[in-house]
Formats: sequence, C-alpha cells, structure tokens
Amino acid sequence: MASKTDTVTEDYKEKYGFSDPVDQYAVKGIKGLSERVVQEIVRLHDEPAWMEQLRMKALRHFLEMKPPAWAPDLADIDYQSFYYYANPTGKAADSWEQLPEYIKRTYDKLGITDAEKKFLAGVGAIYESEAVYHSIQGELQKQGVVFSDTVTALKEYPDIMKKYFGTVVPYQDNFIAALQTAVWSAGSFVYVPEGVKVTMPLQAYFRINERNMGQFERTLIVGEPYSEVTYIEGCLPADELVSLGSAMEQIHEVSRGERVVTHEGRKRLVNETYVHPHNGQMLTIVPQSSASSFRLTPEHPVLAVRRESVVVRAGRNGWLPEASTAKLMSAEPEFVEAGDLKVGDFLVYVVPDEEADDSSLSEALLKILGVYLAEGSVSYSVSLRRDVLEFSFGKSESEKSLAKELLSLIHSTGEKASMYRSRGKYWVVTSYSKKLIDLCRKSCGTGAATKLLDERLMHLPPTRQETFLRYYLRGDGNRYVKKADNSVMIRASTASRLLAFQLQELLGRAGVFANVNLRKGSEDTIAGRKIARKDKYIVEYTEGKKWSAVRRKGNRFFVPIKKVLSSKFEGRVYNIGVEGDETYLVKGFAVHNCSAPVYSSQSLHSAIVEIVARKGSLVKYTTLQNWSRDVFNLVTKRAHAYEDATVSWVDFNGGSKLTRKYPSIYLLGPRSRADIISVAYAGPGQVQDTGGKAVHLAKDTTSKIISRSVSKGGGHTAYRGLLHIAKGAKNVKSSVRCDALLLDQASTTATYPYMEIQEDDATVTHEASVGKVGEEQLFYLMSRGMSEGDALSMVVNGFLEPFAKELPMTYAVEFNRLMSLEMTNAVG
Repeated sequence: MASKTDTVTEDYKEKYGFSDPVDQYAVKGIKGLSERVVQEIVRLHDEPAWMEQLRMKALRHFLEMKPPAWAPDLADIDYQSFYYYANPTGKAADSWEQLPEYIKRTYDKLGITDAEKKFLAGVGAIYESEAVYHSIQGELQKQGVVFSDTVTALKEYPDIMKKYFGTVVPYQDNFIAALQTAVWSAGSFVYVPEGVKVTMPLQAYFRINERNMGQFERTLIVGEPYSEVTYIEGCLPADELVSLGSAMEQIHEVSRGERVVTHEGRKRLVNETYVHPHNGQMLTIVPQSSASSFRLTPEHPVLAVRRESVVVRAGRNGWLPEASTAKLMSAEPEFVEAGDLKVGDFLVYVVPDEEADDSSLSEALLKILGVYLAEGSVSYSVSLRRDVLEFSFGKSESEKSLAKELLSLIHSTGEKASMYRSRGKYWVVTSYSKKLIDLCRKSCGTGAATKLLDERLMHLPPTRQETFLRYYLRGDGNRYVKKADNSVMIRASTASRLLAFQLQELLGRAGVFANVNLRKGSEDTIAGRKIARKDKYIVEYTEGKKWSAVRRKGNRFFVPIKKVLSSKFEGRVYNIGVEGDETYLVKGFAVHNCSAPVYSSQSLHSAIVEIVARKGSLVKYTTLQNWSRDVFNLVTKRAHAYEDATVSWVDFNGGSKLTRKYPSIYLLGPRSRADIISVAYAGPGQVQDTGGKAVHLAKDTTSKIISRSVSKGGGHTAYRGLLHIAKGAKNVKSSVRCDALLLDQASTTATYPYMEIQEDDATVTHEASVGKVGEEQLFYLMSRGMSEGDALSMVVNGFLEPFAKELPMTYAVEFNRLMSLEMTNAVG
C-alpha cells in the first residue's frame, strides 16, 4: 500500500567547498533528461533487461506527471539542466590503494580511513553518482553480511535485487520517485542474514563535486528474520574545515554577516562558517618570521608563486635557487594546495585597500594616540575618584624631549595636562581630560597585553597612518644601525599579539613589510624574587636595505617560505565561506575556502531508500545531512516492517536550499514497531520541509514520531506527517509530537499533520508546540557566567536532545558542536 504524498529529500554531506578537477573523470554524461541518457546509464552499468525496462517505464511516467500541487517549488526546478550521470573511476575499488589520488584526498578529509580503523564495521563512498569504494570487515563477511554498492549488487546478487528493488517504493509512488527510478546510479546494498547481529554501524559517505550535477543513489537494506543492523549515512558536520593554527580561535568566532578581507584586499561578507573533526596530518607554514606561521591541512589552497617558475639562477652551496624580481612581478599567483608548497615558494601577503579618513582625528590627536599606544595607560585613582591618563617616559634627554612635545600637543587640543619627574627620576605626563581618556580607550584600548587599534585608525589613509606610526615608534621603537651596509633596523615590541599583526598591516600600507617574531615568556630570579616575563611580539623592519627576499607589487608582498613543518593532529578544524571570492586572509596571507563547492547554478540530490525488515529484525537508519545551500534535496525513504520487527529512522536535516523528506514505515506484521525522530534546522534562505509517516496495517503495532525544528535568520521549517491506522489494525498505540523553536521574528514554521484512524480501540496522542527561547532561561544561564551565545546553544541543544542521544558518541559530540556554532552566530 503506497502513501499518496510520500515525496522527497535526502541527506548527506556536501558543504565541502573544494571541488576536484572533472577532466579526470572516467565518464561524464550529457546534460539533460531523455531516453538516450537512461540507455547510456544502463549500458555503462551493464544492467539486466528487467532493470532497463523498469527505468524506461519510470522515465515515461515521470515525463507524463506534474509536480504535486502542495509542493509548487518542485515545478521551479529545471530538470533538463542537470547531468544525471558521472563516473570518476570507471569501477568501484576494493581498497584505498586502488582509488585515484584526488578522490582519496577528498575522503581523507571526511576521515573515512581513520573511521574505518577505529569505529566503522563497513564504509561506502559515493562520489557524484557512482560508488568509488566499498569495504566491509572480514568478520562480517564470514557471517554472510553483504555491503556493496547497488550496481555491483545487480550483478552479484541478482535474485535478491529483483525480489526487493522497487517493491517498497515503486516508481508510480510519487513525482520524484519516478525520476529517481529512471536515473538512479550507485547507492548502498546491505543484506543481513537471519539471526546475524551487526553490532557496529555500517556507514556511507556521499559527495557532489561538480556544479549542475544530480546525484541519485538508491539504497536497499534487507534484514532477514531476527537480524540487527545500524546504517549511518553522511558525516557531521558536512563541512570541510581547516585549522589555522594560532588563528583558529579567531576563525571560530567569525560569524555569518561579518566582513573579511579577501585575496584582492577588499572586504566581503561571510556567508557560512564550518567546523569539522580532523585526525591526520597538519602543516605549519613558516614565512620569514616565526609569529606569522600558520597551520592548515595539506589540501587547503594557499595563494602562492612557485619559486621554480621564477628562477633565474640555480642554487649553490645549500642556497635556494635565485628568483628573478622581474619574473616574480609578472607572475600570476595561483592557489596551491598547502601539501604541495615547498621551502622558497612565495606566499602572498595582502594589504587591505579600503580606506576612510576621519577629520575628527587631527594631526595632533594622531601623534598623541601614537605616544599613548607606546607609553600610555588609563587607571582609576581611588584618592581622586576619577580616571587618570598617564604617560611614562625614561630618564634620557630624548625621552624628556618627547614628554615635553606630548605636553605641548595636549595643550594644543585645548585640554589640560601636567609634566613632572617621579621619585625614580622618570618623566611622567598626566591628564584628567575625559575627552582624551575616552579617545585613547576607544582608539587603542587599555592594558599592555590587550591594546588594539580601532577601525578608524586601521582605515585612515596611509599618509595619516604614518604620522601615528612615527610617534608610536618614537615611544616604543628601537633603532639599530647595521655596520655592514649602514641600513637601520627598527624594532618595537608588544605583549599584544593582535596589535603586532595590526602594526604589520599598517606598515604594509606604508609600503614596508615587517616581520613579526615571538619571544616566549620565561621565569627569572632577580634579587631572590621570581619574575615572570610574558610573551613578547617583536615587530621589525629595515630601512635603507639594498636587497630583500620580500618583493612588493601594489598591495601585495611576495614572502618566501622559510619552513614547512608537518605534525599529527587530532581535533576540530575550521573554515569560512566568503561571498564572491571564497578567499580570506590568515595573518595577512591569502588562502582559499576549501569547503563544499557553492555554485551560482544549482545541484539536485534525489535518493530512494528501501528497507525490508523481516520477522523479529531490527533496522536503524541514521541520516546526518548538511548539503551546501545550492542543492535541492529531494528524497523518499520507506521501510516495510513485518511481524515483531522494529525500524527506526533517525534523521537530521541541515543545509540545502530546499529539503523535502518524510521517512515512512509501513507496519505490515503484528507487534511491529516504528520509531521516527526527525530534526531540522533552517537558516537564511533555507526551507526544511520534513516529517515522518507511520502506516499501521496490522494489529498490536506501535509507532512514535518525534519532530523538532529550529529556524533562524528567516529560515522556514515545516512538519508534514501522516498517521494511518487501517481497518482491522486493532490495539494500535501511537504518539506524535512536533515542536518548533523560532529564534527571531523573521523565521517561520508550519505544521501539516494528517491522521486517518479507522479503528475505535486505537490509542493515539498528538502534541504540537511553537515557542521562542525564553528571556528567563537566558538570564538564568548568563547570570551563572555563560555568554549569550553559549546560553542559547545550551537551550537549543537541550531542545534537540531526543535526536542527539540516538547517535553514536562520535556523531553526537559533533552534532552538538555544529548546533552550538549555529546558535552562537544567531546572537545579535
């Protein structure tokens, strides 16, 4: 018995903004939908006649159908604009060694190989529309468990495939089921013999690499009587993220809607943030200076010029080959995977080109701020009960001269100040001017380790910034004359790491590339007392130097790599998606976003999952979906549960432009059980139309449907569900609960529950609620020291707890982490 409204949407993993070169594909089909395309799929798979006939019937049925009236968005999809078939390898591999390198890199990013060793009993990988890898541990093979791709199963297990394929979801069932049956390729086939209990989960990974690509996997799971199996689809979160070393914490704090500088030196909006577990190699790229080093995964693209492309003379006596300045200036930098970079290659340091003058900052005020950054502080005087602005100078005549000049500058602005000599014979300038105190705090901050320049100073025209820098260096800088060439090294130190990189950027705007080096803190003993010295960041450059390894072109500096280090890393890595360029700067150096390819054109993911749970069996199917936001995600998932069987759908839906997915379970035998947990998260521009269906066709059956959804930033979620209790299905027990959480006024939600009860003795409960995060909840948590973002994360994760507790620990942790990031970005 088929449900009338069972349509669509699926899951898995596609937010990984890198894409691989399609010219390496063994086969890439033609665009559009036709009998010719279907025949080509049949030919390439070498399929039996019965499958070809089924495909053709499904195609004709689809072309004659119209999208359902309740889902008008399906009519907006141009089904002729997609490629319905691509094969990257030509055949599925049995071992990782047989895979092409670019596909192994892709799935290494997902952690498949490590997962297989540590956690998974079986792994399958689907790339575009084809299986590229399937593996199952030997112990399961001995028990007769089959885990392969569906195309292989057609050849090796033809009787099972013909018996069950299309029986749970026939092509006549719905609009998308007809399309999917006509053009399906790959997917997973799982067969568990009678009495076998698979204690570890089987898992599959999926990826759409090419724009305008359609992916149509077909999954068939058969659990024979009294067998047990868990199948996990996808990877959480589906985002390929990169560790940026010491900058990782900062990229973790970046949220959607902020603006970052791209490789062109211009600002662009952040449209996505990503986090992902990584267990493998981590590279440290060290430019000329130690503090400017940054860490990333080997596949992350870095803007660079290869030294070998600009060499003018071979290296001698251990020196690198000499690079031609003329060739370097005419070279076009390219994005190179970090793992391919070599010592001597040139990184591209980009100076932001945005500037905005502020007439309220006079020349005198810029000089005062420069001295304040070097020598100033603001403190509260208990005796005077007021803030005091204080500048401390040394004993020398040059220090005295600077103090006197500062005093004159303050007086020239109309504010009062005084100068005196302390007991230690140091010169001190003080002022109680609220105007100056507020200006210094706002522009440069307070505290040696936390001083930071504000946006006004960072965006001033370079000539005005030079005034500020000159007076800063007079107060905090040291000059050293090099006897070898009479060049002058200028060096300044600060305890503020972020300030050091800001000073580097200001000097870059002035046409000077400065190194930033780190002097680690230490403990000393002076006169019997232990003195703790903090980390110091040294900003230094040389004036009048005749030759430099660093070359400048416009707002870019080409900086040679000094070292490339490799280490083992296990933890989370981060990445951001940036509007337009998909690039950003790490400590000034340009990198590309290597997560999921986000194309202006759209991609289509349509899958069918069929589960047959025979007598007494247990089948659990878990989906964690986070597609990129250009994907239409349309899936039909359905199970047949026979006598005493239990089927469980555990479904998370995130990402995608549109998701339509309603996992359903047909309870065909007495005492069979259905459990459906559906969770959806919709952010800006997203529609998550999800739910679940339980169809009771036998007596003494039970079902439970739990739906939870979260919407923010104008996202829309909808619960669409069906509970059907047929005539003759006595003593049925069913509960349905759907709850929605709205995080702002722009977001929406809707509920479409359908209940068809044809027996009087059925016990049915239905609850639905729509709520907002209570101010009292947030206040309670924040009063105990939590930030607003952390408090919101805790509330939302608690709301979604029924889903998280059903996941294996590894996935539950990452699911909670993903939602925490989303909620942190929601604040404000």
